[in-house]
Amino acid sequence: MAKQKNIINQPHKEIFLYTPASKLPDALNIWFCFPALYSIGMSSLGYLHIFRLMDENPKANCQRVFTDTADFSDPKGLDLIGFSSSFEFDFLNIFKMLEEFKIPLSAKDREENCPLIFGGGIALSANPKPISDIFDFILIGDGEEVINKITDKLYEIRTLSRKEKLIELAKIEGIYVPGINNCADVKKQTCRITNAVYTPIITADTLFDNMFVVEVTRGCPFQCNFCLASHLNQPVRYASYESIIEAINIGLEKTDKIGLLGALVPANPCFKEVCEYLYKLRDTKKFQISISSLRVDSIDDLTVKTLVKCGQKSATIAIEAGSQRMRDLINKNLKEEEIFNAIDIIYKNGLKAVKIYAIIGFPEETQDDTEALITLMKNIKQRFKTLKLTLALNTFIPKRHTPFENTLPENKKTLEKKLNLIKKEMHKLGIALRPSSINWDWFQYVISCADERGSEFLKKTYSYGSNLGSFKKAYRDIYD
Repeated sequence: MAKQKNIINQPHKEIFLYTPASKLPDALNIWFCFPALYSIGMSSLGYLHIFRLMDENPKANCQRVFTDTADFSDPKGLDLIGFSSSFEFDFLNIFKMLEEFKIPLSAKDREENCPLIFGGGIALSANPKPISDIFDFILIGDGEEVINKITDKLYEIRTLSRKEKLIELAKIEGIYVPGINNCADVKKQTCRITNAVYTPIITADTLFDNMFVVEVTRGCPFQCNFCLASHLNQPVRYASYESIIEAINIGLEKTDKIGLLGALVPANPCFKEVCEYLYKLRDTKKFQISISSLRVDSIDDLTVKTLVKCGQKSATIAIEAGSQRMRDLINKNLKEEEIFNAIDIIYKNGLKAVKIYAIIGFPEETQDDTEALITLMKNIKQRFKTLKLTLALNTFIPKRHTPFENTLPENKKTLEKKLNLIKKEMHKLGIALRPSSINWDWFQYVISCADERGSEFLKKTYSYGSNLGSFKKAYRDIYD
């Protein structure tokens, strides 16, 4: 693992928007890990929010650790090591970090004095099976509901044996302890977000360079049949107008970049009022606004005018499929005229570029559906000739907890044929194509829907080198 400067002892320039608690002399020693680079981890609002909650607890002496954090190989004296995992491929970096820590990958092989290892995040909440033997315990659902219950309980029972601690932790709602309780019986934790969650630490050394993020919505009311985020994060919750504005004003005291986050930001009933506030505020204060998600049928003049006034040059919309038949099948509930109306609003209000998200390989998809996507993109290009268009194309990945969880991905050869056709036609039209990798998407499916065999599959993949060839070899070993 390439080592950079020690992030713990020689920190990046960071602006804290909260005050860490004064720690008790016997506070628990905790490493809270993000299985990626510092620049990526410090862009994760969920990770930073959970860290903040622990850092505000006087019983928790918590440090952030990333894959490029130097001098973290000795966990001696630690009580707890946690991992936040948003994506299935994070699991391999978790293995790598545990190896750096000189901690056995399997929980059953750890000695009595080894710190307890826990995991959380949407990837683990969706399907803990392929990595459940790695963790001593797993948080199911929203971590903010339970993280300080864990800290307080461990502080209280720190003199107990490792096994006794896990028995006590299993009694906390939302905690899955493999071998002690049944994952199916663990109640997923759901946190109200009436008060908006926002970036607690700002730094320039991230993917988004001093971006201050405010969570506006959690979950999505439309629940497309393929979407894990909308199905797992139910019920839909909205931050209040007052808390969103308060958070924005806090952020603008430290930076000029504000991001509004959510599976569907405009679904918040107060979104229009937030746009009105930002539009007026921009007359007296210079700042940029970006929005993580726009649903086509939620785009209106006010939204686009606000984005343009606040410095945004492009918009991203998701149509998912080119044909009406396919959009109906996946529960997208989006008409073609709505797509053109949204782009017309974008175009006439001054945005210069549009990125369009679509997916190929849905269940029951035919060649006609693929050609319908090509025709739709062609018609958009012809109607909006000066608009810079990008088609971001993914392949369908079945996910647990969705109506499509028991379906299979389309045959790779068929997907490649469809992708090659779309590449050819987009090149003719002068539309940029940004496709995902069919092979990597396949292995994401294998992990996301795996049973307990997934653990051995991941360990073999890691032992073979964690590249695409390693995945293929490990798959043959375990599943063929």
